[in-house]
Amino acid sequence: MVHSLDPNEGGVSSSVFSLNHALNELGVSSGLYDNPKSIDARKCTTKTLNVVHGLWHWPSRLALKKKNKDKTPYIIFPHGMLDPWFKKTYPFKHFKKQIYWFLKEGIAIRNANFLCFTTHEEMSLARHTFMPYKCEERVVGLGVDNPPAKNLSIRQTLCAKFPELMSKKVLLYLGRFHKKKGIDLLLNTWIQRRPKDSVLVLAGPIEEGSSYIKRLQSQSLKCDKTILWTGMLDENEKWEMMRLSEALILPSHQENFGMVVAESLAVGKPVYITNKVNLWREVEQSNAGLVRNDDQEGINQLVDHWLNQSCFEISKSAEPCFLQNFHIRKAAENLINLAENLDS
Repeated sequence: MVHSLDPNEGGVSSSVFSLNHALNELGVSSGLYDNPKSIDARKCTTKTLNVVHGLWHWPSRLALKKKNKDKTPYIIFPHGMLDPWFKKTYPFKHFKKQIYWFLKEGIAIRNANFLCFTTHEEMSLARHTFMPYKCEERVVGLGVDNPPAKNLSIRQTLCAKFPELMSKKVLLYLGRFHKKKGIDLLLNTWIQRRPKDSVLVLAGPIEEGSSYIKRLQSQSLKCDKTILWTGMLDENEKWEMMRLSEALILPSHQENFGMVVAESLAVGKPVYITNKVNLWREVEQSNAGLVRNDDQEGINQLVDHWLNQSCFEISKSAEPCFLQNFHIRKAAENLINLAENLDS
């Protein structure tokens, strides 16, 4: 049960599709529901489990309603929506959500069979955002499936469309352009260095009329020959862009999981991330990338390392890190085990 499956709204929809597919592959009857009417029309059995993805919308309220009505158990994945970063950054919004927490959301979480997290980091952070906080916690994980095979035709199309990719080292940012992503810091660093043999690719949906994106684009004009805005890439283009790149960078101030990090590791590409990306510990322990603070100095260090040091050693650790920590099958197996052992 998820409020929206629109990929432009972030990584939740992608993770829900992947998890649903993995469950079906493992022989579990699982379906996606993004509107309450389809849920109400569904026939539930004694083995039905409602899995809620995200907070502050109808899924958690409806799951609680169905549990009260017919004792259908449910679990909730907050997907980073309990991160205290939002509390610090948007205090007025937090105040309004705290009221709603007292009236609705906190009740739904308290009555859930489990509150499920993608990493231990997410679980730890969630305890310090709303009061009262009372629930049964579990870390289930998340991830992506095996990447598709290389597609030479799509690679050729990308290179023809963006000839800058042909003769340069490529550092890739892939995702939304939101203030929490730290793109302004990344551009500051890149413009100060003005590398001549490298290109920074900024790939993601460009929202028309966004004043923030306009400021970023204006900022990038200072070094426009080595900064490439591609716009939204389709699924196949995304994978080939990752393979064309030497590494992925994610300078976020808050990132619940970072599906794009798992995807990059899956194709053997190292990641340069901040310690506000909640899977940073697994990356650091696996030596599959570099982790620094989410301030200007930290981003400077990430880019300088990429510009001046070889990625060879950390590249060798990328795919093993993915297989050990971020393959979606592992999260699906954890969810099945949880479902088999819960009481409604």
